[in-house]
Amino acid sequence: MKKLWQRKTFVRLFSLFCIGLGLVLLFQKINLQGRDLLEAFQRFSLKSLLLMLGVTFVQLTFQITRLWVLCPQPAGVSWAQAANTYISGQFIGNFVLSQAGHAVKIALLRKDKDDKGRKIDAAEATAVVLVDKVLDVGILVALAVLSALQVSVGLPQVDWWEKGIILLIGIPFLGVALRAIVRDLRQRFPKLRQWFHKFKSGLAVIRNPLQIRNAAVMDLGDWFTECLLLQMLCTAQGHVLSLPQLIICLFILNLGLTVPTTMANLGTYEAALAFSLNGMGVPLAQSIVIATMFHAYQLFSLPVWMFGQKLSHRFSPKLGFAVPVPIPQERPKVTSK
Repeated sequence: MKKLWQRKTFVRLFSLFCIGLGLVLLFQKINLQGRDLLEAFQRFSLKSLLLMLGVTFVQLTFQITRLWVLCPQPAGVSWAQAANTYISGQFIGNFVLSQAGHAVKIALLRKDKDDKGRKIDAAEATAVVLVDKVLDVGILVALAVLSALQVSVGLPQVDWWEKGIILLIGIPFLGVALRAIVRDLRQRFPKLRQWFHKFKSGLAVIRNPLQIRNAAVMDLGDWFTECLLLQMLCTAQGHVLSLPQLIICLFILNLGLTVPTTMANLGTYEAALAFSLNGMGVPLAQSIVIATMFHAYQLFSLPVWMFGQKLSHRFSPKLGFAVPVPIPQERPKVTSK
């Protein structure tokens, strides 16, 4: 039985069966009508849909820039190469295989020594991609913890002295708990210990602290832009959530995506986000519509960006990868006696 459970195919099929059974029982219990979903979709205007697509492109810009600033400066990686690396990796990771997306990023980030800068080998590219991913997840966890504390402190039924106790005890307790969990996991799982060793090696590659700071700023812009997109979808349905509520919804969403079961996480993505939105007071029909539209923007913005990038390379090479222009050498002046 233990060997059977360790097989990934069995785990995924069993997870799909449980999700499907849960959705069937849920829909039978809530008696969700298709008319409610149709009315929720009709609340989106064309102007708002185009505006939200623009917000999604701004989010992609933050994500690309985060990877770009983590690249070693002496290598001379252009922003266009970082964009091609990130978008291609995300596209493969969403539509083909999640783990393959990281391999694509590593392959595209490698470069030989040229006029722009030094070489980036596979180990260094792996370190940069790993730090980019860990920084993204770490900032989300930190924002979710702060948001959970703010939501609990902001409840009107909580007295002022109780709020102080929550802040004084909650923050140190969460810090100690996270440290204990990480230490316990490192002792129990040798693979996780190797993963931490690789992460430390990745930090050693990024020697300039300003790179981490700039990447953290770009990552905050990424998450806040994603919150803005989710807020615009909720506002179109007549619901306004606070920033801590939006961050908690995104945190629950990413927790639901830790076990990929389908291509592009179809179904799992919508169920996790709809569950969190419904917990924040949004009706279930509107929560499903918001989650579906949110996932659609995250998915289809990638091929749209890739199509625009291909057009820019074809019709205007100056907008694509920068080509170094040779500097003509000055001719020696001939002086006559």
